[in-house]
Amino acid sequence: MHRLASLSLFLVLVVIATAVGGQFTGGEWYQVMLQPSWSPPALVMASVWALAYLLMAVAAWLVWDTKRGLARVALSWWGLQLLLGIGWSWAYFGQHRLGWALVVLAAWVLAVLVVIRTFRSVNPAASRMVGPVALWLLFCWVLGFVQWRLNGGGI
Repeated sequence: MHRLASLSLFLVLVVIATAVGGQFTGGEWYQVMLQPSWSPPALVMASVWALAYLLMAVAAWLVWDTKRGLARVALSWWGLQLLLGIGWSWAYFGQHRLGWALVVLAAWVLAVLVVIRTFRSVNPAASRMVGPVALWLLFCWVLGFVQWRLNGGGI
């Protein structure tokens, strides 16, 4: 497959994942939810999410492009973490279940850490690209935990 076409495929995969997850929006529920004072504005959140997904796509493409070692295993973990992202959106925005969303987000963080490790054995540059994604997800987990506490806790 031509390199540009294969990169396009990974970009399309993350666009599909964000489109599916994006069906679940905060709306009025999110607007009235108590937030910590340090919660980023919506534009910042959206921009960082877009960058995170772009990094995920390019990193996966770099791993695929090497066609060696654990690439297939690494990309399987990458696919799982995309699905966990959709699951988090569904639990958080679709179901308004902050506790469950924290559990899914924790699983997503763990999957991304496995992605980083498996990507490292195939393409170290790709592994480094996913590092900021893990940090962003950890930040989101902390933010979600504080939101959960501020809004009564519970599963």
